[in-house]
Amino acid sequence: MIGPADMQQELKQLYRKWPDIRRYLKTLGCDSVSAEDIFQEALLIYVRKRESSEFELTVEPFFYVRNTCKLLWYNQARKEQKHISTELPENMEATEDAWFEKEMKIREVESTLEKLGAQCQELLQLFYGLGWNMVDIAKKIGLRNDKVAKAQKYRCLQKAKELIQEQEIRVEPIKA
Repeated sequence: MIGPADMQQELKQLYRKWPDIRRYLKTLGCDSVSAEDIFQEALLIYVRKRESSEFELTVEPFFYVRNTCKLLWYNQARKEQKHISTELPENMEATEDAWFEKEMKIREVESTLEKLGAQCQELLQLFYGLGWNMVDIAKKIGLRNDKVAKAQKYRCLQKAKELIQEQEIRVEPIKA
């Protein structure tokens, strides 16, 4: 359970992240008006959960709300799909191929990240996954300062790019 002052502070921080969540929902196909409604609903769910003594938050509030928004959008889109009769696009095969290629690229990137060292994985997760700043990251992983952390992040990204390029050279696409 959380106090009113702490809850108010968390909500202020979440409202500051609204543009990021709106952008994320747009990538999922959500329009601006629906995104705002979904965000408000996700905040209500978040507040109700946080007020419950049985609820334990295991991720950053931003990620909880973002994932709640994602689920709400998927539910809304699924309900709308039941009411709308859609025709399959003429280029369905091309759409499936593009989706498959994108999915394979994501898997390549994931496997590449697993090949990076533990420190690189942690640094990239803290920066990109949790949105930490470089000063806090440097302290967390035992680096001298934020400039060293920034340089390390750059090296990690370069190493990841090299590994991806190596993998692309080794794997030639299958020609139909």
